[in-house]
Amino acid sequence: MTVEIHVQDVAVFANGSKVATVTKPGTMRVPSKAGPVDRAFSVGDVVLVDGRGIVVVAPLSFAGATEIARAVIENHPGAVTDSHSLRALATAVIGFAAQVVAPEPVAVAIESAESPAA
Repeated sequence: MTVEIHVQDVAVFANGSKVATVTKPGTMRVPSKAGPVDRAFSVGDVVLVDGRGIVVVAPLSFAGATEIARAVIENHPGAVTDSHSLRALATAVIGFAAQVVAPEPVAVAIESAESPAA
């Protein structure tokens, strides 16, 4: 099953992989210990795709990345040795840093500093 994820690239790497920010919410089926489950994703989540456009790290929220980081720091066996955790954290660092350093432009109304004529 193909799932369309609307994204904006934030980083492209020499091997063709891309880190991107999700621009439209959706749902995709992801593996879990209990079997495949549907997982929602939101605008602002980050994703890693390979050079062929195949999702390597499913859309990941900042909260989700924080949970992975916590598991690594607390030495949870699966998180420490799992290469997917490493890719997920790398995706989060690149993706969320891009959002902070170069966020989307925001339209701001600027009021004139001049006083109205009396």
